[in-house]
Amino acid sequence: MLDLLAIGGITFDSLFWVDRLPEKHFEGIIRKYGIYFGGRAPNVAVAAAKLGIKTGIVSSVGKDFEIEGYEDYLRKLGVDLRGIVKVPRKKTKQIFIFTDPKGNQITFFHYGAEGHFRKMNVPSYLIRESKIIHISSSGDYRFNVRCAEFAHKNGSIVSFDPGNDPFTEITEYIETMLRNCSILFVNDLEALSMVKQLNINGVDELLGFGPRIVVVMNKSDKGSRIYTLNSTEHIPSAIRILKDPTGTSDGYVAGFIAGYIKGYDTRIAGMIGSVEASFVAEDFGAQTNLPDWQCLGKRSVERFKDLVPVFQSTK
Repeated sequence: MLDLLAIGGITFDSLFWVDRLPEKHFEGIIRKYGIYFGGRAPNVAVAAAKLGIKTGIVSSVGKDFEIEGYEDYLRKLGVDLRGIVKVPRKKTKQIFIFTDPKGNQITFFHYGAEGHFRKMNVPSYLIRESKIIHISSSGDYRFNVRCAEFAHKNGSIVSFDPGNDPFTEITEYIETMLRNCSILFVNDLEALSMVKQLNINGVDELLGFGPRIVVVMNKSDKGSRIYTLNSTEHIPSAIRILKDPTGTSDGYVAGFIAGYIKGYDTRIAGMIGSVEASFVAEDFGAQTNLPDWQCLGKRSVERFKDLVPVFQSTK
């Protein structure tokens, strides 16, 4: 039995930290760059696995997934890889992210093996044995829809993070995913776009489409707001040092889901997510600086007094 099954793209992230994001026809200087393991689904699965959550991934990859050591890395962390499909003669999806000193980013990507999502079957056996199905951007929005509908009908909790996926411009896709998900994770810009796209009055009205919980992560102050039918909670950021914003939202999602799986309410889960994101922000790459549950607990009780009993009573 898996606690969390993450569905979405596995990537190799080429990250560039630049002096500025130049206007068209102008130039900028690259201050630092590197290639890192990435992808929204594995970012969440890896972070949660380090917190003691049993996780698995559904994705399509190329030969470089094995050659470059990504496969062995995930296996050593105990991540279930039965949902991985290897695509011959293709490279794993490549992401190119350019970040300026203020944390503003521009992203380019090459689909590669991720295009195989459109041919993949719903991993029904994995969904049936998983408590939470977390769906993020993949190479085919119809695959996401099929997985969400199957999971919803089979009683699994569906979590959805649309991310920067171009498919979110398709209103039917968003409406269908909202009808079939229990938890929605978006940043504030994505939330406003959804409100406009769906012709509703505010973020809280997204709850009327199906989700029981809507989590909005603020890109400016790095805090979050959690909406449920009975309450709205504001969770401040726990970030102390911001070296690289890449993957901080995935860290938050992993921490929130870990807290939720362990039985805590949305407010406590949000605080755990906030602290998890603070670790991601302190180093380059989305999976470079991830804590275990004990390490997370030490910082959590320093940042949020309400988390003291949580980490005093658990290991």
